[in-house]
Amino acid sequence: MKEEAIQLGKSRSLVGIVTFAAAGHEAKPGVILLNPGIVHRVGPGRIYVKIARALAVQGFTVVRFDFSGIGDSSVRQDNLRFEESSVDEARAAMSFLEITKDINRFILLGGCSGAAVSLETARSDRRAIGAILINLPARADDDEQTIDRNDRHYYWNFALLSMTSWRKLLTGQSNYRKIGRALTQGIKRKFIDSKKPSDSDQRFQTLLRELAGRSVQLTFICSKDDPLLRDLRDAGGDVLKRLCRQGAAACDVIPRSDHTFSSLHDQERLVDVILKRANETALALGEQSRAPVVAHHPVEALS
Repeated sequence: MKEEAIQLGKSRSLVGIVTFAAAGHEAKPGVILLNPGIVHRVGPGRIYVKIARALAVQGFTVVRFDFSGIGDSSVRQDNLRFEESSVDEARAAMSFLEITKDINRFILLGGCSGAAVSLETARSDRRAIGAILINLPARADDDEQTIDRNDRHYYWNFALLSMTSWRKLLTGQSNYRKIGRALTQGIKRKFIDSKKPSDSDQRFQTLLRELAGRSVQLTFICSKDDPLLRDLRDAGGDVLKRLCRQGAAACDVIPRSDHTFSSLHDQERLVDVILKRANETALALGEQSRAPVVAHHPVEALS
């Protein structure tokens, strides 16, 4: 396994690691691994290190780097918003591999906010031929809406089945206002709002159609117990379901896993799915994989 520290970007202010493809493989697309939130390039629980090295064994060259102002990368000197600067920096990582390794086709890969950046980068740069999106926040909520959404998810999916929660409810130890708001919003969302796609959902569906029209292969990987899964289903609607049926998109739901895939078993299952989908994307482009990977752990389809 060969890895090398690199500096990239116009001012070489971004610090990252390139993990080189193992010898003996046909040329495959490069993979740009984008960190989530303020977590630096190793990812939660060092999962990005595992992902990069597993992909390299399969013949992919992988770059993982710190966005500006995170980890070892310097703060930007311009006033670009993160939504713009992160895409600019992801494209810089693509250009680095194009210049140094003559790789000109890429798979964007990231979790949570890194998934959102991956999706936007795929839209803005035609060198992207695939995006693997882990727990994508398909709906951009403010902090209060996010808290409400998490409350809804907890009460509807866990608290109603918990004897401890019912005991607290009956003995006056529960936050009745929070419970009432969460359950009311859950009913409203399920029976009213779900029938009326928001402007945000319509933009998301338009983006899905646009990328599918360019033959960009989209893979959504979701933790079954994460409320973002419901957001993805609702935001994607019939468009996402249709693209999955047509093979233009793939959706894998990993059961009994949390948002960051914190257990070693969850990490193994996540890596299996990523390898499978990355190889499928490469094969779809005419790349020959000598060692195709099949996921050995159970996943579910998006329904």
